Amino acid sequence: MGVLFTLILTIVFIVIYVNRKRSGATDPRFRGMQNILLLAAIIFAVLTLSHFFVIIDAGEVGVQVLFGKVRERTLKAGINVVNPFVTIVKYPTRIQEYTMSIDISEGSRRGDDSVKVRTLDGLEVGVDLTVWWKIDPEKVNRVYEDLAKSTYELEMKIIRPAIRTTVRDTAAIYKMDSLYTGERKDFTNSINDTLITLLSPKSVVVDKVLVRNISLPKLVENAIEEKMKAKQQEEAMEYKKNIASREAEIKEIEARGLANAQRIINSTLSDKYLQHEAIMAYEKLANSENTTFVILPTSPTASGMPLILGK
Repeated sequence: MGVLFTLILTIVFIVIYVNRKRSGATDPRFRGMQNILLLAAIIFAVLTLSHFFVIIDAGEVGVQVLFGKVRERTLKAGINVVNPFVTIVKYPTRIQEYTMSIDISEGSRRGDDSVKVRTLDGLEVGVDLTVWWKIDPEKVNRVYEDLAKSTYELEMKIIRPAIRTTVRDTAAIYKMDSLYTGERKDFTNSINDTLITLLSPKSVVVDKVLVRNISLPKLVENAIEEKMKAKQQEEAMEYKKNIASREAEIKEIEARGLANAQRIINSTLSDKYLQHEAIMAYEKLANSENTTFVILPTSPTASGMPLILGK
């Protein structure tokens, strides 16, 4: 309709201008009007010609719809020459993100939009995930004809239901504890593979699935926390036990060493030797500068009175 309107106005202004030109009007006011008519004709002619060209941005592809029928040729990035009567519907071919999250500030919908699933052991968990996807640019005509006239419609009709169904079906074959332990990667890969199988026939290319978080029931979270605390306490007690055992071993080794040393000393010492050592000690004391010293008995039975000497 736009091209028809500008084309008609262009023709009207040109006809009026030509008629006034042929009339040969010499009045300056008529000449000014002729110039205005010529300028208007040029402007509307340019507007009419602009309908023959369409610019497609990088990362987009255009679908041409002529009177309700999709034309086979799609429009690539750049300047394209088109029929001025076609309607152009643009689809992005860049990677798109669809997030379903429990966080109200994230995701494609406000509020808690995580996928609620039941695991193999019958417990309900919430799965936060993001799917990276894009439209196959070679099949964009089919998207318009059979699926959706916009990216939003494609997300609501095709992508979102596929994600919810896939996550629920996949979670049903896993036990709850496996979803947040070593099998979480297998869970993610299984979702990714299933979405590729589901969405490829719909001209949607799945790039990657990111399982961001698994929300467990509150009772289960508390039980897991208690279990982890108990395990940490058990490990701490085991550590203390090992330290105490090693300290006991060290003390036992030291005691054995002292006992052996005492046995060796007792087996080599005699009364005569002790008396000899005592006499030598007395001799040193006698030659010392001390004013008073005490001499203890040196008999084998340690009997006798001590002798106190002084100057």
